[in-house]
Amino acid sequence: MLSFFKQKSYCQEISRIETDRPDQTECPFIVKKGYIQAEIGFNQLMNKGKQAYLLPTSLIKIGLHKNWELRYTSTLSSNLPFDPNFQTESIGFKVHLFQGFQAILPRSALIVQYHWDNDTRDLSEKNKTPHSIGETIFTFQHNFTEKYGIGYNFGAEYHSNVKVEGIYRIAPNMNLGKNGYAYVELFGRFPKSLDTEFWGDFGLAYYLSKDLKLDFSAGKSLQNNSDWYAAVGCSFRLKIW
Repeated sequence: MLSFFKQKSYCQEISRIETDRPDQTECPFIVKKGYIQAEIGFNQLMNKGKQAYLLPTSLIKIGLHKNWELRYTSTLSSNLPFDPNFQTESIGFKVHLFQGFQAILPRSALIVQYHWDNDTRDLSEKNKTPHSIGETIFTFQHNFTEKYGIGYNFGAEYHSNVKVEGIYRIAPNMNLGKNGYAYVELFGRFPKSLDTEFWGDFGLAYYLSKDLKLDFSAGKSLQNNSDWYAAVGCSFRLKIW
């Protein structure tokens, strides 16, 4: 199963919703205190010769402080023929680290997540009961101009057999007018193995309002030519206190 992540120069506009969709590169921005934010995606994917649907993937975030948020990720997946399976992917938090300074120093944050019910995620563990325990991800954002920026992540995923996988995600991006943006991206894991991810993708997003955003993305494995995904998504936020 694939899990998908985000982040770009448009995020600097503090009045608008900032999301981790639609790319895989997590953004360093924190949900506003007192808001709940939902980032929902509908994915079709081909993984190791099997076609599946994620209907939907959901990331729910709650801003409890100006410098940190709670995070909950879940999926409702189905292989063909239709066989629905709900799964809690992870619970965790994101904490602000550094505000950033123009193009010189990046804005940054730290994400810590525990994989609640993910005992079949990473076959790279090579043990009888593979289980991904959790991950830590450092996320960064450089804004070179008002139009161009780049987001990137570095992190690690921890396994029950005491092995660790490195995580990397890089997403150059470009604003399209006042309400849209586009990006291309490379993301993957190391050290390399038969089960290690190495992907390329691209996407578009459009703000319908400061609290509502739509997106489209598609990607292909650069390691296994038969693996691909396509997704559409919607993100919104509501003030709860």
